[in-house]
Amino acid sequence: MLKFVHAADIHLDSPFVGLAEVSPDLQKLLCEATFKAFDNIIDLCLEERVDFLLVAGDIYDAKDRSLRAQLRFRDGLKRLAEAGIWTFVVHGNHDPLDGWKAGLQWPGDVHVFGADRVESVVYERDGEARAIIHGISFGKAEVRDNLAARFSRQDSPLFQIGLLHCNVGANTGHENYAPCTRQDLERSGLDYWALGHVHNRQMLSERRPCVAYPGNTQSLRANESGPKGCLLVSVSDSGDVEPRFIPTDVVRRQSAEFSIADITDIDGLFDKVSSCFSEVRGAADGRPTICRLTIAGRGPMHSELSDPSRQEQYLDEIRESGARLAPAVFIAEVKFKTRPDVDIHLRMKSQDIVGDCLRLVREQQSNGERLSELRGRLDDLLERREVRMYLGRFDDKALIEMLESAQSLLLDELLGDDE
Repeated sequence: MLKFVHAADIHLDSPFVGLAEVSPDLQKLLCEATFKAFDNIIDLCLEERVDFLLVAGDIYDAKDRSLRAQLRFRDGLKRLAEAGIWTFVVHGNHDPLDGWKAGLQWPGDVHVFGADRVESVVYERDGEARAIIHGISFGKAEVRDNLAARFSRQDSPLFQIGLLHCNVGANTGHENYAPCTRQDLERSGLDYWALGHVHNRQMLSERRPCVAYPGNTQSLRANESGPKGCLLVSVSDSGDVEPRFIPTDVVRRQSAEFSIADITDIDGLFDKVSSCFSEVRGAADGRPTICRLTIAGRGPMHSELSDPSRQEQYLDEIRESGARLAPAVFIAEVKFKTRPDVDIHLRMKSQDIVGDCLRLVREQQSNGERLSELRGRLDDLLERREVRMYLGRFDDKALIEMLESAQSLLLDELLGDDE
């Protein structure tokens, strides 16, 4: 039995962006968020009595990492070393080896992989070899070579792990550093790939080799919503791998939206806000939340909410109602995307361009052949790389939702603020 924690993209001391105004208490919480998330990783390792911790790059947020960040990282690994837990580290594009180092003394049970070649380290427990960890760091920030192609399995029955900061499959959401393919990883013959660089948690393969991105440990940007954390990985004596996601984030980002379609007055609006906040807090598992809220749809409250002189007052009340909660919901942004109320079914019967468009959308949504034809046209577009950067493949549900959005856009353009 082997047990380890796989973490990546900790970004210690990274600035937390996305809030126009914050209270002193929240500012303090945000300044400590990345450090507390790292402390949660260390606590997890100690509680689970793991064999070792794997850190797959971007420990720090910048090449010239802060002294504070280096001290906190060293002190965390010292706690593990005192408990007999090893740490294996590679550096990535944010914290390459040519960055500034404070000259700290590191615990003996820490191995930092170099950048010249793939190193292989045998992990022993109680004098018995239990696993081999292969790794290589970024020597500089921009590494365009396929580092994964340099990895190969040693002639040994031991469980073997590849530790690497890289971009698999040209993921367009991140810089294409150390690019490689899943086939490169499979050809290595390793049992588990502990990857870093991509901030969204991804299991690229659950069969051998198991290939995983744990995602970053604390969301820092507006588009990094949902739980953030690390992977607790158990390996059976027969080599079966069981990764389990463990949240480590201190503050969670969420996006929320509700429609004004069934709201007729101000009390109803704030009842909806309260209900929305309850859902947001439930998804945060007891953590404070930074929320981007969208109020959309067509309904009777549109004229009230579209008045610029009143929007700021509504925004203030929404912010205050979220901040009063415990744990709090801090509003990063409220978007008002409401429109006047429209009877879709009545409009669909009208013999004008609006009725024609609504009937066309309904036919597309309900006709399987039309959906297939639309998907085929989109597939042609997806052959172009600049389109693939923003769109993925569409199933029927996604196409129907896209047509719903198109219908709303058509109504907005054709009707504007007319009812």
